[in-house]
Order: sequence, then structure tokens, then C-alpha cells
Amino acid sequence: MARKTNNTISIEKATALFLAKIKIKVKESTFSRYNFVCEKHIIQYFKDIELHHLNNKIINNFIQSKLEHGLSAKTVNDIIYLLLQIIKPYCKFDIDIEKPSCRQNEISIFTEPEYNRLIEYLAIGTDSKKLGIIIVMLTGIRIGELCALKWENINLENGTIFINKTMQRVKTTDKKDTKKTKIIIDVPKSTASIRVIPIHSMLLAKLKEFKTHDNSYILTNSTKYIEPRIYTRHFKSYLNACGIKGNTFHTLRHTFATMSISRKMDTKSLSMLLGHTDVAFTMKRYVHPNIEHRRIQIEKLEFDF
Repeated sequence: MARKTNNTISIEKATALFLAKIKIKVKESTFSRYNFVCEKHIIQYFKDIELHHLNNKIINNFIQSKLEHGLSAKTVNDIIYLLLQIIKPYCKFDIDIEKPSCRQNEISIFTEPEYNRLIEYLAIGTDSKKLGIIIVMLTGIRIGELCALKWENINLENGTIFINKTMQRVKTTDKKDTKKTKIIIDVPKSTASIRVIPIHSMLLAKLKEFKTHDNSYILTNSTKYIEPRIYTRHFKSYLNACGIKGNTFHTLRHTFATMSISRKMDTKSLSMLLGHTDVAFTMKRYVHPNIEHRRIQIEKLEFDF
């Protein structure tokens, strides 16, 4: 039931106030993402609408327009989350909207032949960039975490990797900045992502071959980094050389998780290795038993016909 309000503040003004308030509370990468969503989606659509004219029909029409423009349900829900944060302090009506349902798409993993071909390729003429792929295959770390990884994070004596930074390219929010994007290196997105990962014995031997001074990045063996976007191109060239198609860098992480479960790793340990706070999320999002594994499991069932 709508209730009358005398609030005449525009949604554009409310958005500006919201962004100014959260800027000092969230990470720079988070603020950059929020700012982009607000400018591209919320302000453009609601630019000439004042809050006292807003109602559920207008919001639902906004949601539908985003879906009709091809945005995924998850992206639209992310936009809705921000919109509600902006308008709730001012709204005097009960918000009743139809959020799109998100369908969990099955994410592919490398088949065993693909995985073996990639291993064989990386073993020939291994350099720092190829070493990075091997690290991900045996740890499941994210590409941003890998790109930010330095030798100071590797303890060869204890056999551990300390993940405490991530790298990403974000859109600039300073109107005076002539560059549209920039690289930031910051703490990971959650406290669970700051973690210590034990090094597999095979990987430990490889790391000892490449070890240089502590301030060098793993992927370059120098103080210059490779950003995720550029490193993804190297990875794609490796896949092309192996004749592997249809997989992304994140497939490495999913494959690590699935293989770990199939080799009887307990789910709590896997969740901690991946940097998750919720074991259920790990199982739902990152573990994808392949058809061969499922066939083995179903053959274990006993039927009496």
C-alpha cells in the first residue's frame, strides 16, 4: 500500500548521496563497480524521476527493461540491490517487486584428456608464465590472486603460499582522470580469501627452480607485474596450442575443486583452500562431477530386479 510522501529529492541526487556515503566504507574496487552500475543503469533510467513519483510499477518496468536488453538475472539482481539501498531511506511505500530468478548454469571443467594435454604442454619449456598455470592447477587460486603473487608470499622451507593480495582492473571514478580504467592491488574480497595454502610436493620442486628475490612477481620474476587481462591472453594461447576450446581461466579453479573432491579431499579443507566461508557454497558452485565419475558412482548402486 503506497503512502503519500512530500519528499521531492530526485533519484539522481539520492544516488549521489549514497555513493558519497559508502565511498569511505568499501574497497576501491567495490566502489568502482557500484559507481559504474549507478551511472550506467540507475541514473540513466531514473534521471528525471523524483522519489515521490516512484512506485512498484515503475521499478518493475525498470527490471523488465534490463532483462529485455539482454542482461542476466544475476546482473539485474545486483542492480536491484543497489537501487533498493539508494531509495529505501526515502521511500514511504511498501516495496513489492518481482526479482528475476537466477538459474545456476553448469560450468565446464577440463576433461581428463584435455587436462593431461595441458600438463604435457606446460612441462615443455616451462617459464614463469607457464609456472603460473601450474600453480593454479595445484592450488585453485583466482587469477587476480595469482597476478598479485610475489616470491615473498612463497615459503619454500615450510612449503606454503600466503594469499593476501589480489589484482584487478577497475573503472576510474575520478572525473579528472584521463584514463578510463586502472590497476589496483588490494586485499581479497573477503577475510576467508586471506589464507595459507600448503604446496604440493611436485609444485614445490618447480618453485625452487624459479625462486628469485622476494619483491619479484611470480609471473615475471621481476618487479613488473602482468595484469589479469593480459595473462588471460597467454592462457588462451596455451589452450589453442593444446587444441582445447570452450574453457576459460576460471575452468582451472573449477577443475581443481572437482578433482579434489573426486580424490576424497574433505569439503571443509577444500572450502578453506578456495578461500570460501561457506562449505555449502563450495559444493554448489565449484564442484562438478564429470560423466565418468557419475558413471562410477551409479554403478556402485545395487538393484534387485
